Amino acid sequence: MIERITGMINFRSKIEIEDISVWMDGGSITLKCRNENDQYFEIEFVQNVSWSLYESQNIPGRIYLDKELINQRSNLETEIINGLIKAELKSRNSLDQRMLNEKLEYVSSEGYLTDQVKIRRVKRT
Repeated sequence: MIERITGMINFRSKIEIEDISVWMDGGSITLKCRNENDQYFEIEFVQNVSWSLYESQNIPGRIYLDKELINQRSNLETEIINGLIKAELKSRNSLDQRMLNEKLEYVSSEGYLTDQVKIRRVKRT
């Protein structure tokens, strides 16, 4: 399904980040984006602090595009990251820029791959 969605989004065109939503879960952020072709999409960087994964939660430390999980180090993920590095952030808040930079640095790090072994699947009781 994600291939169908991404086949239509041009991540190489200039991206504008219109809004950043911060989640109270330890560091997840959602970017509401638009590109030059007026294509709207959301990118979520899931927190990478708590490694317990409950049913129906997004996987810690991973990237989602329009609520769909992106494969690590895939061509699509690379396009998204490169587009976000060049993106224009509408917010002038330095904290928003710092949060975005931290997420981009993390997903470019070796820890992004190795941290996945820390995930503990937990069932709700």
